[in-house]
Amino acid sequence: MNGAQTAGRAALASWPDTLGSEAAFRREQQKLSRIWTLLGHASDVRNDGDWFRATLATRSVFVQRFGGELRGFENRCAHRSFPLRTADKGNGPIVCGFHHWRYDEEGRAVGIPQCLPLFGVSPAELGARLVPVEIALCGSLVFGRFRAEGDAESLQDFLGESFPILEAMCAPSAAPRFMSGAVEANWRLCFQIAVEDYHVVAVHAPVWGKAGYLKRENIGYFRFGRHSAFFTNPDPGAMARMAAECRAGTWRSANYRVFHIFPNLTVNHFHADRGHWYVMAMQYVPVDSRRCVMRAWYHPAPFASSRPWYDGLSAPLLGPIRRWLVHRYARQVLDQDSGICEQLQAVGRRIDPRPVLGGLEERVGWFEEAYAAAVGEGARIASA
Repeated sequence: MNGAQTAGRAALASWPDTLGSEAAFRREQQKLSRIWTLLGHASDVRNDGDWFRATLATRSVFVQRFGGELRGFENRCAHRSFPLRTADKGNGPIVCGFHHWRYDEEGRAVGIPQCLPLFGVSPAELGARLVPVEIALCGSLVFGRFRAEGDAESLQDFLGESFPILEAMCAPSAAPRFMSGAVEANWRLCFQIAVEDYHVVAVHAPVWGKAGYLKRENIGYFRFGRHSAFFTNPDPGAMARMAAECRAGTWRSANYRVFHIFPNLTVNHFHADRGHWYVMAMQYVPVDSRRCVMRAWYHPAPFASSRPWYDGLSAPLLGPIRRWLVHRYARQVLDQDSGICEQLQAVGRRIDPRPVLGGLEERVGWFEEAYAAAVGEGARIASA
């Protein structure tokens, strides 16, 4: 389907209400808290007692390892809501710094100073406990959600065909490199620019040069569940074949491929140089209606690829240079996207809720349909 066939005006649900209305933003985030969302990387919780702090739909949470299992909880004491974790990561038992309430791996308050004289019951009888966060892994990616009653959707069901692909791309390995940055724009603006390819020449020319606009017939767009993907391979069977080969452990790095996982995760597979490929998992974490935080983890792709015979000899010299170039390239691209989104945010109240979407922007419509369904707006997106 070409751009002329897909172009039209689409009415986007609640758009642009959530760019400036804190009430609309809070309602949106309450709904999205029930959706599986990336919280962090398993490399931060390798050892017993390790924990990291994260944000799930603007609510502070933490994930902690207890032996062979990861558990997640909202980051507030059941007593007076004091934050239990006040750093980004660490190791140790769950003890509140306000009144020294202590919690076990189930989130139960098991140690309460002067519990009987002050509360008239034992800790077990008081029954205080932390709000749980459901945790699941895909490779080294740690996902979480506040589970809604009756919702039995597993992470594997949620990710669908992309589960074996992301599991292979983000296989547990050495700790990835990390970058982050504040963006003065709504998270939804940032994700919209991530799922469209029409802006590349205009915005990223300083990085990619005059590469010319992409031709829709030369690329593959794939839609699966709430999510989508982009390959520099137009074969309609490319994603199904990749999923099968990742399950079998036979897939080899080929083509630029990017997966956009609802609500705010992007996983890229991209070429650095001379047969060296990288994987980056990146998300835009909402802060409020006008701000978000970009977080990204990147590492060499764990797949076989064709490399020159002298690659092993040059690795000690070129490896650090390559890592520096990957970091610099990724930071430039992300900063350029952030700059566009911040300029859009500045005129948020004047954004037309009926944008004209062409063939390289059709995945914006797909994302907005998933968004409308998730926040209860109904399918209010219709091409004219």
